[in-house]
Amino acid sequence: MYEDVVNDIADMLRPFVRCKTYSIIDRLANATSKEVVEVALYEALRISRSAAGSYLCKEDEKEIRPYIAKEENIDRLLIELDEDLMRGLEIVRRIAIKSLSWPEKREDVPESVRPRETL
Repeated sequence: MYEDVVNDIADMLRPFVRCKTYSIIDRLANATSKEVVEVALYEALRISRSAAGSYLCKEDEKEIRPYIAKEENIDRLLIELDEDLMRGLEIVRRIAIKSLSWPEKREDVPESVRPRETL
């Protein structure tokens, strides 16, 4: 039900992970209140918005550009936090966890962090 919310917000946070700026993700993963989530999301949105048209950092000479999550997905998450705080915090932790993973479609993953093939 919230898969699109999780994916969209995780996509916004992934550039921060690639730039090794984990503080926002850590605050979301450890959030115990709606206020903590709001401040972390505000910070991520503000940094992403201010870097729009530019880049957040460089990774192996590649510019890592920001992504801004859709307003409707931010709204859905905030509403869930209002209606059911525990469920909302579970969704926020899922977003944080997912933001640390590499999406399947990524082909430019550095060799050092590329998943190993199973035998």
